[in-house]
Amino acid sequence: MMKKKTSHSELKVLDRVALANSVDFSLIGYELGNDLKSVLEYALAGEVVFHSGKDPLSIFRQTLSDSIRDIEFHPRGKLFQEFLLKGPYENTGSIPKELADLRLTDSESVSAVSFIFSFMINSFKGALAELLSTKPCTRLIDNLRRDKAIPSDSRLFVGDAVLVHRSRGRGLSKGADLHILSGGHKADCITVAGVGEVKSYSLSNTKLCKQLNQHIRRSRSGLNVSGFDYPGEKLLISDSSSCPVVRISVLPSSWKLARTFHFENTSSGRYLFVDRRDLNRDDEVKRIDNNHLRITLKWSQEALAEAAYEMTFWYMEKMGEFLYSNHVPKGWEEMSPAEAGRNAVKMMLYYAILRSWTKGQKQRAIALYNCYGFGYSLGTNFMNAQGRKEMLWTKDLEEIYMNGKTEKGCYIR
Repeated sequence: MMKKKTSHSELKVLDRVALANSVDFSLIGYELGNDLKSVLEYALAGEVVFHSGKDPLSIFRQTLSDSIRDIEFHPRGKLFQEFLLKGPYENTGSIPKELADLRLTDSESVSAVSFIFSFMINSFKGALAELLSTKPCTRLIDNLRRDKAIPSDSRLFVGDAVLVHRSRGRGLSKGADLHILSGGHKADCITVAGVGEVKSYSLSNTKLCKQLNQHIRRSRSGLNVSGFDYPGEKLLISDSSSCPVVRISVLPSSWKLARTFHFENTSSGRYLFVDRRDLNRDDEVKRIDNNHLRITLKWSQEALAEAAYEMTFWYMEKMGEFLYSNHVPKGWEEMSPAEAGRNAVKMMLYYAILRSWTKGQKQRAIALYNCYGFGYSLGTNFMNAQGRKEMLWTKDLEEIYMNGKTEKGCYIR
């Protein structure tokens, strides 16, 4: 007998522009937020071209809005909304027949968690890395112009400010994360002097070089630069021996967030504080070969992940608030839509742990649940005696703070 599929409601679309405009740099934390603002100020002073926005805050908000758009219109965007509305079955064992259409199937729940854990978090993390890359790239371009390694009028174009003609058929697609272009609106042709690939995780120089070469090959089909079109015949590739195309790869640092924490008693209660590391670093540039340079950001992969998790949970709460704006579930009548949204996130992540099939699926769900309650640094590094992620509670942190581990042998890695 064919299994009945869960029915899905229509995709609910937030006013992502209004949502993005409701926040500022504090969304990603005081230190990172202030630094990103400074980075964008430096980039704008260096005439870096972004696809939208004329000041640091508007550029940040536009980037946030673009990430939300990518999440909403992803094939699993609607499933994510169903995860907050219906959620997984709230117990172990088989899903009762009378609840089959009111809950996600186990495979749908696993897919939703995977979407949050991978695509949503990586979308925000990649966007941050791309913006942070603009300051060291601006510095690098200044040096390359001075050394006459690129034309004197070369400028840096970021993200969707440059789109690539499809090699087959019509239309445009995303190209390199960064383009260094010479010429433009006042010239018949435009020259590709350099391309850049930005990663929010570690990748080998060999793989990075391969991707950069692919971007150069794809650009030969033509580019759309800030809305102005340059077909292949109006585009030059700076491939002479004296001035080859510059290849820039940008990656985060490898330093770790602090795992230490403390509690403070205040008049309004006892609060947990995760310690912060002193950030006395700068971006670094290393030449890999004659025309391939590697930038290592001052911010680490873990620092970017921490901010991306916070952005993800913020968006999940706002989506939950939006979904429950007209009606909160039975039993939640005393909650506001905002409270219902927050409650839905935590509850559905908890149920997802119960419904996980494999160890890997369960570990992803636990990581999300722990990070939602205790932040990235502690949430992803709370391990049991066997070295696997375990659900974290305040009592566990109390025991670790006093004894270094819990009675059951759990610890912060």
